[in-house]
Amino acid sequence: MRTGLGIVLLSCLGLACGKASQDGPAAGAHEAGGNAGGNGSVAGGSTAGGGSPGGLGEGGSFDEFSHVDLSGVPIYTRVQRLTNTQWENAVTDILRLKKAPGLAADFAAPIANATTFDNNEQVLFVDQRRFTDFESGAEAVAALATGSPEALDALYTGDDAAGFVRAFGRRAFRRPLTSNEETKYQDIFALGERLYGSGFANGAALVIRAMLESPYFLYRTELGAAGDPLSAYELASKLSFWLLGTTPSDALLDAAAAGSFADDDALEATAREILEDARATVVMRDFHGQLLRVSSLQDIKQFDLAEYDPAIIPELVLASNAFFDRVFGQNHGLLELLTSNQAYVGSRLAPLYGLAAPTAALELRDIGPARAGYFMQVPFLMRWSNIVGPDPIQRGLRMEAAVLCGPARPPPPEIPPLVPIATGQTNRERITSFNTSCGGNCHRFFDPLGFAFENFDGLGRQRELDNGVPVDTTGSYPLAEGNVSFADGPELMKVLAGSTQVHTCYSKQVTSYALGRDLVESDRPVLESLAKVSRSQSLKEVIIALVRDPEFRTRKSGQP
Repeated sequence: MRTGLGIVLLSCLGLACGKASQDGPAAGAHEAGGNAGGNGSVAGGSTAGGGSPGGLGEGGSFDEFSHVDLSGVPIYTRVQRLTNTQWENAVTDILRLKKAPGLAADFAAPIANATTFDNNEQVLFVDQRRFTDFESGAEAVAALATGSPEALDALYTGDDAAGFVRAFGRRAFRRPLTSNEETKYQDIFALGERLYGSGFANGAALVIRAMLESPYFLYRTELGAAGDPLSAYELASKLSFWLLGTTPSDALLDAAAAGSFADDDALEATAREILEDARATVVMRDFHGQLLRVSSLQDIKQFDLAEYDPAIIPELVLASNAFFDRVFGQNHGLLELLTSNQAYVGSRLAPLYGLAAPTAALELRDIGPARAGYFMQVPFLMRWSNIVGPDPIQRGLRMEAAVLCGPARPPPPEIPPLVPIATGQTNRERITSFNTSCGGNCHRFFDPLGFAFENFDGLGRQRELDNGVPVDTTGSYPLAEGNVSFADGPELMKVLAGSTQVHTCYSKQVTSYALGRDLVESDRPVLESLAKVSRSQSLKEVIIALVRDPEFRTRKSGQP
């Protein structure tokens, strides 16, 4: 029994046939690796005093000051496909499997670098490869769930087809089945027994396969008219997939059936309970990991540095994730991410910080006032270096994309090669000379950010001299609120921690991840409201503020 046609049709409805938002330019080219309004620098944010980017500081123009770009291209799809991770978690939960089957690791990955987050609607389509992945995956997990008496008992305690279809269907479709659907899947149960032999396992296996290949499982839906509130079941699914990375539990579906999400306070109470679930920490680790490109730590290749040991890479990942878990789990937020003087270290990381190795595999340590926040920790600094030393261009570019959300600035058609450093020349002088020669006006935005970290070498170790010359970490940045100067990295981090632009950018990143789409100018009021929360409260409170906002609870206009 196959339902692939339905998958393909809904995929077309949700993406290929999508209309562009009235807030942005025509959609397209996401499969060609285009930005699609969501690749790091495309993010929500605040201009000085709010409003449109036209008033960017006293006497400033759009080009003179940075601003938070909101030129995304949302589809506003009604049918959002589950990510590979969400699929894996959902089948594990609804089938009551003892452990995740590990099948999604072999599914086709989202298009790399097309969007900041892999749950963006732009990259959640179904082609022939993905159809085959979901079909073979459904067959494999159906066999697991019905392959032993113990697995069957965990799945459903009865032995009647009608009861199984009703109970499993509610978990799979995240709502009660209609009477027609119950009849249809009872017929499929009977077909399974005819095809594969009598017995509950054979009938149940075919029902599982059919339901897991149904669009009602593979897609999270928002089917109301534009401006209408989401149904209770749609809200339960939206909350659960966003904050837990999986399908809503039976208890959450029961709450939806009981009308428990009818008012903001009840919805907030549910969200707060979910945020204390350990799975929420894993999801927020994924959020920060994608935003700050932790997976790219695997690409570090400092082979020309004698002290570099590739065995450090797993520790870099663990330390980064532990830091993100602490920010979320201990009720911190962007301020801690930008200004913390603590980091996690293991036996290989500790010497790079000038610390003694810990006795535990990973330990939280004070790393001193010379370092502030994640951008001055070894994982970020080592990742955005080249094979011989620091790379201020990449360090500044990556930080600007993550927390300043400046507009995309395409490089010139031809970029000359970076010449070797001359005798007595600093890395900063070489980069400045190079950027002047290539006419890179855009470098005046992100190079100063990277220069603030010039007192850290290619391995992230602190240094005072560069090629025998004292390092220069001074700089300035044209924030939307006005131009700001700084003496070094910690001072830059302090400035950014107090910036409206930065807090609105971070709110944009949270909102884009929550809604699974690009953001546009009409989203700006929501982002500015969330930024006020971010300035003094935790990431959890930013999430709660978004849950209470109509932006989260109502159906947006756009794709039918």
